[in-house]
Amino acid sequence: MKRLLAALAAAGIALTGAAGADATVIEAHWSERLDYANRDGFVRLYVSKIQITRTAWKAWVGLTNNSKMVVGLSARLDRPAPALPFVYWAGPGVWWSTYESQTNGFEGTGTALTHSARAQVKPAYPMSLGPHKSWFGTFRGATAKVPKDRLLRIGFGTLDYPQRGVFDLQGRPLRREVVLSTTHQFRLPRRLA
Repeated sequence: MKRLLAALAAAGIALTGAAGADATVIEAHWSERLDYANRDGFVRLYVSKIQITRTAWKAWVGLTNNSKMVVGLSARLDRPAPALPFVYWAGPGVWWSTYESQTNGFEGTGTALTHSARAQVKPAYPMSLGPHKSWFGTFRGATAKVPKDRLLRIGFGTLDYPQRGVFDLQGRPLRREVVLSTTHQFRLPRRLA
């Protein structure tokens, strides 16, 4: 009976390994800190691993609000350069940059543009994070929309928080917005291309 159980266990392990054999796993263990400009704390971004197959990618991610204030989180289309007719998804997903030269009409100048492939998020992405609260989950999407020859990063969206000592005409604190993505980067494996 023990031999039968051992054989079944070995077969189960072999089948599990075979099912994920076409996947490349990047054991990232990334932990990045972004300090708030008002000096009231920071947000920490986490990416523990990234799994990539021929058709899809999946990232195990998280973020923590290390402050005494509530911060907002949003995912939306963003236009980083108002003079240019370009928008990208500033939300959970894979992000990458390109350089467009002479965008303001002068030779030798240009603009770095952010591109993105939108992700499905589980569990639901929060609209805000309370003081010293965290969210952990997964982002996943199709590799068909991700370039094979670019450095990629994991995008989290836009974080906003109150600025200290700056108020609008109604006396409410103005909020500062920061677009969040990892500074660590990765490439799609060549064998998936």
